[in-house]
Amino acid sequence: MDKKTILITDDQYGIRRLLKEVFESRGITVLEASDGLQAIEKLHKHTVDLMLLDMKMPNLDGLSTLKVLKEKEIKVDVIFMTAYGEDRLTTEAKELGSNSHIFKPFDIEYVLEVVEKHLFNKK
Repeated sequence: MDKKTILITDDQYGIRRLLKEVFESRGITVLEASDGLQAIEKLHKHTVDLMLLDMKMPNLDGLSTLKVLKEKEIKVDVIFMTAYGEDRLTTEAKELGSNSHIFKPFDIEYVLEVVEKHLFNKK
């Protein structure tokens, strides 16, 4: 099985650290970005299988990041994370190419299940 790479994009350091530890313990390579600008830069430099993308961040928020990815035709599976349960936001993110979403605060076992389904096509 090929080693998978995930990009965690969230302005909250604690969330990035927690997710990084969990995914690395499963043998997944983890890259980090604290905003959409850093995420786009990392996507230009690295092959990424999946990006976890926070919606509310400084500089370039999640929806704006999705728009840039679409405009630049950068192909990456995206799961967006949000503390805001707005249907409009969820719908717009899906229209821009998001594959799934996770609401904060999240259960780490649920996050692992969703991520592993995307990375390894587990049913």
